[in-house]
Amino acid sequence: MSQIQQLQDIMKGLRLVETAKHLPHLIREAEQKDLSFTQFLLDVTSYEQTRREEKQLNNRLKWATFPFSKTLEEFNLKEQKSLSNKQLNRLKDLTWIEQLYNLILLGPPGVGNYEKTLFMERYLN
Repeated sequence: MSQIQQLQDIMKGLRLVETAKHLPHLIREAEQKDLSFTQFLLDVTSYEQTRREEKQLNNRLKWATFPFSKTLEEFNLKEQKSLSNKQLNRLKDLTWIEQLYNLILLGPPGVGNYEKTLFMERYLN
């Protein structure tokens, strides 16, 4: 059994499953860049943490049972004349949460939540 295989088995036992799968790539990258042991360990643990966070986010979105996923990056400003690019960028900054402003979704009745207009009173104007 190779050393890489042994490391992968140990990582799986420690529940570092994602890193165990990606370990050969991480080792090759460290060798090519001549990384120190400390930097290599930092890369390995950062990779595992990132993958766990991605999995947790995906699980939460799955459990929320949204009909589909929409982001502000996908929002088409050409279809919505009442919202400017500047206002959309302010929404993306998420400073409205820290400043305790309310976000109000408005739109004509019957179009569904996914087509509603984004509007924020006082903050965007």
